Amino acid sequence: MNTQDLETTGSVSVTYPSGLRKAVEDAVEAWEIFCALPSEVKKNLPYSNSADGVGYELKDGSGNKGDRKENFDVALSGKDWLLQNIERIQNPMMLDFVQKAVSLVDLVKPIVIGFASDVEKDFGVRGLVDEVSHGEDVFFIRFIHYFGERSVGEETASAHTDQSGFTLHLFESDKGLQCLPYNAASLNDFVDMPVSSGETVIIPSMQMQLRSEGKLIALCHRVVATVETKDNGRYSAVCFVQLKDTPKYNKERSGRLQEKTPGFNYTMTPGEFSELFKR
Repeated sequence: MNTQDLETTGSVSVTYPSGLRKAVEDAVEAWEIFCALPSEVKKNLPYSNSADGVGYELKDGSGNKGDRKENFDVALSGKDWLLQNIERIQNPMMLDFVQKAVSLVDLVKPIVIGFASDVEKDFGVRGLVDEVSHGEDVFFIRFIHYFGERSVGEETASAHTDQSGFTLHLFESDKGLQCLPYNAASLNDFVDMPVSSGETVIIPSMQMQLRSEGKLIALCHRVVATVETKDNGRYSAVCFVQLKDTPKYNKERSGRLQEKTPGFNYTMTPGEFSELFKR
């Protein structure tokens, strides 16, 4: 991978191993079937912070820049909780989805470690590989279903930067994923960020900007409705790689990232940026 692209475009494309791509497609197909289940069935696996942030969550779009979507998070740290509860529910479609989703965490590790290794070497981020390797229990895969009934160009996911170390965009069912270039002339100059069947895109997030002392900047991105998705919505799968030993963004003190001005972090000094994090 050409990590130098991270300084200019804010993303790097990685060739998709065929085995991983097939596993992602199978998991997304199971996710679509899961999404079609009655809501009272899906809510039997509610999002649980006590299980390290795994499970199903429905968001109705309320609040300032709230997204209207449903999502399901899977992490190795919550694997036991998921499997214990799925056995209790005894729904074969839910079981199929959870098993396929959990298996992806191990499958993405080679790409995750390879990316961390290249970033450590190319940008002098010392100890990044060890930190990422020891934090595999908090990698988590998020499956997302953005609802339809939108207008073309309307934001279905508000512009934001991610809180974690870096993000792998594993699957996008349609176009509509966009990013704000670092040199954008205005806050409206978003450009398409394609994810194809042949490659996955990795972008730096808030922890990485902190960890690299501003050498890598968290990329602002969003999802907009297209002609293809405005009525029926879209499906996505991403992997958030959290940096276990790096401070976390302080949402309580610094505010929701979706409510920040797009690109707010692009010109901040490392000192200013560090004030946004827990101590």
